[in-house]
Amino acid sequence: MTDILLCGKSNDQSIVKALLPALTRYGGVRYIHPELLRKIGEDEARFLVCDCERIPKVEGSSGILFLKNSFDSDMPIAIPDGFLCAFEPQNQRAAALLRAAGAAAVTCGMCAKETLSISSLDYGAAALSLQRSITTVSGDVVEPRDITVELHSAVSPRQMLAVCMVLLMAGVDSSYGYVI
Repeated sequence: MTDILLCGKSNDQSIVKALLPALTRYGGVRYIHPELLRKIGEDEARFLVCDCERIPKVEGSSGILFLKNSFDSDMPIAIPDGFLCAFEPQNQRAAALLRAAGAAAVTCGMCAKETLSISSLDYGAAALSLQRSITTVSGDVVEPRDITVELHSAVSPRQMLAVCMVLLMAGVDSSYGYVI
């Protein structure tokens, strides 16, 4: 199972609303929020998504840490061992905290300098560009490439980029594109 920590304000549900249905297309999901535990999909859980305001202490696990735009902390952060980090480039506070923690992180945004960006957008479809190699939770390397995205739901470009970054980091094969 791939552990995914989404850190930011609990009322910031933008990424979660797009991520959970997308992950369900690639396996079952268990979702934990401060006031909710939910199983999504008929399949056995392939993903555990924990929506939290702070980075929890994690023992004996690896996974993905995604800092939402609403993530903010006045305290230094500790990145759990074995966790890959991603954030949206608008969150300069998260960037500074990750840098201070010595954590390597990838970004997903609208600018060509981001690790994952949009190269074209059309009604019902998009093409994303992975600008740099990234490592998946299993240690595989995904080389730069273009990724097609078939949109089956109304998502913003920001949501689409975050979802696709999580899918890439989780090791979901992008050879045939993604469906969101």
